[in-house]
Amino acid sequence: MGTGRFGEPLQSTRRMKMRSDEVLIKPLFTEKAIALSKKKNAQGAYTYVFKVAREATKPLIAAAIEEKYGVKVDEVRTAILPARIRYRYTRKGIQESRLPSYKKAYVRLKPGYELNLYENL
Repeated sequence: MGTGRFGEPLQSTRRMKMRSDEVLIKPLFTEKAIALSKKKNAQGAYTYVFKVAREATKPLIAAAIEEKYGVKVDEVRTAILPARIRYRYTRKGIQESRLPSYKKAYVRLKPGYELNLYENL
């Protein structure tokens, strides 16, 4: 791999320096995420959804989940969701606010492993 203009590596080195607690932001509790986590797929594995750091790679996400929860990860799929505009109707008129974009990860565990994310809600 080559170097940039000032001698730094071309690829960001921040990805390699991220700690596991910086990778995972929080688990997502949406209707789709809860439905995915409650049903097994054909191989008998569960899928969970997490909001993750934008710079996090799939191997970093898998390592962070294995370290934090003590489970084995089979597959990680990621999606970057676009920013959204939210409208509120107030006395002063229509107010616009912007919800930032974020990255989420669909994590499938190996068969026989399960997370209890929803017990303490």
